[in-house]
Amino acid sequence: MKINKVFLLLFASISLVSCHESLEDRAAKDCKEFTEKNCPTPLENNTRMDSMVYEPATHTIHYYHSFFNEADNKAVIDAHTATLRKTLLDAVKADMGTKIYKEAGFNFRYTYHSSKTPQQILLDFTFTKGEY
Repeated sequence: MKINKVFLLLFASISLVSCHESLEDRAAKDCKEFTEKNCPTPLENNTRMDSMVYEPATHTIHYYHSFFNEADNKAVIDAHTATLRKTLLDAVKADMGTKIYKEAGFNFRYTYHSSKTPQQILLDFTFTKGEY
């Protein structure tokens, strides 16, 4: 009877450990599921989210967006880069959905492409733990 209890405890311990998902695994899974279910998102304020990816080598959640219509203008973007960076940083700070990732020191990267010329990057910001 004592041996059965030991095996039961051992089996339960192994089961719990094998079901444990690391935060990195969760980030990759969450990003993949979000992208599959929601991307590309509907156009909002001439912007669309194309995908969200977790990059394990740098612990970065990377958001890919595209600018459309009048927002897809490099000269205008360049003239407002500082304001756009501050707006994105404020959004990162306020986002409660990423709280566990912020507490773990993850980075958040935002890349905005031109919809007219998709290979052209109009904005690319990375926010690190010291910033948010």
